[in-house]
Parts: sequence; C-alpha cells; structure tokens
Amino acid sequence: MDKIVVCDNFLTEKEFETVSNIIKTKSWQWGHESMHKDRIETPFWSCDLIDTEYLSKNILHVIEKHFGKRYKIIRLYANAQTYGQDGAFHTDSDEPNSYTFCYYITKINDDFIDTAGGHLHFKLPDVKYKICYEPIFNRGIMFPSNYIHRACSFTRYFMDLRVCIAWKLVEIMD
Repeated sequence: MDKIVVCDNFLTEKEFETVSNIIKTKSWQWGHESMHKDRIETPFWSCDLIDTEYLSKNILHVIEKHFGKRYKIIRLYANAQTYGQDGAFHTDSDEPNSYTFCYYITKINDDFIDTAGGHLHFKLPDVKYKICYEPIFNRGIMFPSNYIHRACSFTRYFMDLRVCIAWKLVEIMD
C-alpha cells in the first residue's frame, strides 16, 4: 500500500459504542506532542490504550479484515485537541511496511463539518500541495507511517474535543 485509504462508517454502531465507552473511562494526560525534533510544539491530550484488549485485539481484527493483512501494534493511543492545539508535521516511522490507522470518534453535525476544522494534513514528496481529510465521525484513515502529516485542532467555531485513536502498525509478512 503506498497511498492514503479512507474508510467511512468503519465500525458498526455496537463496536463504536464499546470504543466510546472505553475512551470515556480512561485517564488522559496533558503534554503529548507530535514527533518532530527540530521545533517547539503545542502540547495536547493523550491516553495510552495499548493494554486495552478490545482495541488491541477486536478492533485490530476489524482493521486486518478490512485491509486483508495482518499487523503487529507498535503503539496504540488516543489523542485529543481543543482549539489552538495543532500538531506539527512529522512522520510516525521510517520502518518498511509501517502504517498508521487513525480513527475519529467525535460526532460532528453535517451543518458544522465545513467550519469545524480538525483536518489531517499530508505533505507528500511528489505533490506540490497539501492534502487534507476531515475528521468525520466513524472514519478511519490508513496511511504509510513515513508520510509527513499533522493533525489540526477544531476551529473556535466548533466547541468540542477532537478525539482520534491511532494504531501504529507494522505489517506481518508471512
């Protein structure tokens, strides 16, 4: 896979409710930053989820089934941003066969999708412009981990927390 794959309506309603309930019960920590070494960054909220069996086994299985591949989880966490907490451009890994799967759980009414912000931006080496995707509820986005990207916060016009769960994966080659 050498492209960005968008998966709308990724989880069933029951799966989403389970994921949502897990996120609501977790402790969040302030101070997470994108992985960029050369500049000061704006911190945001994070929550380690690697020990959450439902996400690390059940939802991983949904991801594997969707893409027809097997993966090993390197990291699994949620990040959350409020207005002004934009991430910096970075890559997640340079390792071969590494992928990032982002899943969005914040519900955004269709009337606000154009003003909510919170886009996932990409800078691709062979493209002279940035590509961005809206953080639509129940959307998953899979991309190679060596793609330069950043997550932006919601605008001041959308008063909610932008929550994304990120699976950092390596494809298991048989």
